[in-house]
Amino acid sequence: MTNLSIAIPDSSLIESQTILDKSYKISQISRSCSIFCVGRIFIYHDKSAKAEKDDTKILKIILEYLDTPPYLRKKIYPKMWILKHAGSLPPIKSPHHKTRVDIQSVKNDIRFGFVVKQNDMLYVDVGLEQLISYKGNQLGKKVLVKISNNGQLFAEDIEKNQIPGYWGYDVEYVDSLSELLESHKWEVLMTSVEGSQFTKHAPDMMKRIRISKNLLIVFGGPRFGLLKILESENKKISPNHLLMNMFPSQGTQTVRLEEAILGTLSIVNNYLHA
Repeated sequence: MTNLSIAIPDSSLIESQTILDKSYKISQISRSCSIFCVGRIFIYHDKSAKAEKDDTKILKIILEYLDTPPYLRKKIYPKMWILKHAGSLPPIKSPHHKTRVDIQSVKNDIRFGFVVKQNDMLYVDVGLEQLISYKGNQLGKKVLVKISNNGQLFAEDIEKNQIPGYWGYDVEYVDSLSELLESHKWEVLMTSVEGSQFTKHAPDMMKRIRISKNLLIVFGGPRFGLLKILESENKKISPNHLLMNMFPSQGTQTVRLEEAILGTLSIVNNYLHA
């Protein structure tokens, strides 16, 4: 199965004026990534456009908040102005956003939890009626745990790659786009109106996407595209990367970032599962 990641610039919110506008845009990005099982969202620094001081923080916090199961949000996130409108945003309802169940019915389960300490013992809150004994050392952190029952319930850490299915996305900040592109062995799809029409390269594009183990889809910003962003880093697009216009013959002057993400992921999803 392909590990799917996207990269967006820290200037993504530059044209959104209010925290409400920014929150709604982030919600659309979060929903699209969750629908199409994106595992990682990279936020890269865009040197070509000066983002507002708090925009990177807003982008990262709201993305992570929306991916967090509702039963953990109040425990992890204090009241803050950044999350002022978070309660009115559409829920994601990913598979890891589990509901409360009767603890007596739990035999084996996998859940996200938050580790707390009581009476010198570590427990994890996984959204059940009581805390679960925790075999780990990540006090005060959000953890993914496997819950087992050997007469009584206990939880231990587990990695996402050990579990089938989709378990949400991680959000990571990187200092530059070129640093991100050089940091892993990716199959890279760069999206740009200046790229080749993807419909003219569909067979090659489909083949490369389907055999890729790690696919990174890169998006430009509201002000400048990827060519300009890389130029500001004194870099050029590698000939090994796919540079594609995913919206040939578009009927609007521009395609907004949240629209580009949804549309591109729809096309890529079709190729991945063709």
